[in-house]
Amino acid sequence: MELNDLFYKWVPVFVRLPVLFVLLFVILVANGVFLGNTTAMFSSLGEYQEPYIQASNALYIGMGLGLMFETRLKQRFSNKELLLYGLSMMLLMNIICATTDNSSLTVIACLFLGFSKMAALVEVYIIWLYIWSKKLDSSRFYPFVYSTALCGLFLITWLTTKLASIYNWRYAYIGIIILILICLLLSLLFVENHSLKKKIPLYQVDWIGLLLLASSLMFFDYALVYGKVENWFDSSKIITALFASVLTLLLFIKLELSLKRPLLDLKLFKIRNFRLGLFYFLLLGIFVPSTFHSAFSSSILQYEMIQNTALNLYMLPGIITGSVVCYFWYWKKYDAEPLLFIGFLAFVLYHSIMYSSFSVNFNSDDFILPLFTKGFAMATLYIAIGLYTTNKLAIGLVLSAGGMMILIRSFLGSGTFSALYSYLLYAERIKHFVAIAGHTDTTDFLAKQQGNVLNYYKNLQAQALLSASKEISGYIIIIGIVISLVIIINYTYQKVKNKSTGD
Repeated sequence: MELNDLFYKWVPVFVRLPVLFVLLFVILVANGVFLGNTTAMFSSLGEYQEPYIQASNALYIGMGLGLMFETRLKQRFSNKELLLYGLSMMLLMNIICATTDNSSLTVIACLFLGFSKMAALVEVYIIWLYIWSKKLDSSRFYPFVYSTALCGLFLITWLTTKLASIYNWRYAYIGIIILILICLLLSLLFVENHSLKKKIPLYQVDWIGLLLLASSLMFFDYALVYGKVENWFDSSKIITALFASVLTLLLFIKLELSLKRPLLDLKLFKIRNFRLGLFYFLLLGIFVPSTFHSAFSSSILQYEMIQNTALNLYMLPGIITGSVVCYFWYWKKYDAEPLLFIGFLAFVLYHSIMYSSFSVNFNSDDFILPLFTKGFAMATLYIAIGLYTTNKLAIGLVLSAGGMMILIRSFLGSGTFSALYSYLLYAERIKHFVAIAGHTDTTDFLAKQQGNVLNYYKNLQAQALLSASKEISGYIIIIGIVISLVIIINYTYQKVKNKSTGD
C-alpha cells in the first residue's frame, strides 16, 4: 500500500489544516439520514419509522464493508481519485435521500453512501494520522478523530432537526449537499494526484464474499428493525430473514477460508486483543442506546424532537473531556484496562443517575450531569477499545479490523440492543400498566375527577413507562457493575501473576 501526501507542494500549512479539518468533518457527518430529520421524513411521507432505522443501520454496514474493501482500492487507484470518488458518491446519495419518496431507495442509498465514503475518509485519515504522529501512532490521533466524529454527529443532528422544524426536512439536506460541494471544490484545487508506482488490478477482488457479507448483514438488519412490528418469531418474514442471514454468513466464512485474497482475513480472529476488543464493542452496545432517555424526554416530559436533539449537546463537553483524558493517558503509556474500567463505570454512573431521576419533576437542566457522564464514557470507551483492538496490527490489517469494529460497534452492538430495548420497553410498559391499573380504585378516582378519564389514562401510561424504564435500567446497571469488576479484577490478577513470575 503506497502512502503519499495529499496536497500540492505549493499549498501552505495554514491552508492545509483548515481544508483537512473541513474534509474530515464533512465526511464523518454527511450520513444520508439524521435522527431528528427522519421523524419529519416519515411523518410527511406517510411512512413508518422502521425503514429509516434500517437505513441508519445500512449506513454503518456500508461503512464497515467499505473499510474492508478499501485495502484493495488503495492498491488500484490514486489518492485524488479515491477522494473524489468518495465525495462524489456522497453527493449523489445525499441528493437521492433528499429527493426520493421511496423509503426502500433511501435504505439502498445509505448502504452505498456508507460504502463509498470510506474511500474518501481513509485518504484524509492517513494524513491526519501522520500530522499527529510521524510514527503513525494511533493513540495520538484517536482522541482527535473520535471527538470530531461524536461532537460533529450530535451537532449536525441538532442543526438538521432545527432546519426541518423551521422549514422542511428536505432543506436539511441542502446544507449537507453544499458542504460536500465545498469539499469537492477544495479537493480539485488543492489535492495532488499521485499516480501509483504499481497498480494491482481488481479482477481478483472478492466480489462474491462482499455480496454474501452484505446480504447477511442486511437480512439481519431487517430482522432487527421489523422484529417488534412483525412480533419476532411469530412472523415467517423474520424467521426467513434470520435463516438467510445465518446461511449467507456461513457461506461467506467458507469462501474466505478458501481464497488467497479474501475480503476479510479470518486469521485476525486468532489475535486475542482483536477478539476481546470486538467483544468489548458488543458489550458497549448495552449502554450506548438512548432508548430510555428518548422515551422519558418525549413521552413523560413532552419534549419535541428539536428539544431532544438539543439535549444531546450536553454530551459534547463530556466527549471532549474523555478525549483529552485518553490522549494524556496513552501519552503517559498507562495500561488500557484501567481506562476501560473507568469508561464502563462512567456508563454505570450515567444509568444510575437516570434511574434515580425518572420522575415527572425533571427539567432540561437536570440532564447536564448524566449526559456529560455519558459523553465522557462514550469517548473514553470508543478510543480505548479501538486502540486495544488494533494494537500492533499492520496498516493493511488495520483497515479490515476497523471494518469489523464499525460493524460490531455501530450496528451489531448498538443496533441489536436498541431493538431489544425498544421491544422490552413496549412489553414491560403494558405489563406495568395492567399491574398499576389493577391496584387503582377507578370508581373512586372517576368520582373525584368528575369524569376526567383522559388524564387518568395518561397518568397511568406515564407511571407504567417510568416503572418499565426503571426496571430495565436496573438490570443495565447490574450488568455494568459486573463488567467493570471483571475487567479490574482480571487486570489486577494479571499484574500480580506477572510480578510473581518476574515478567
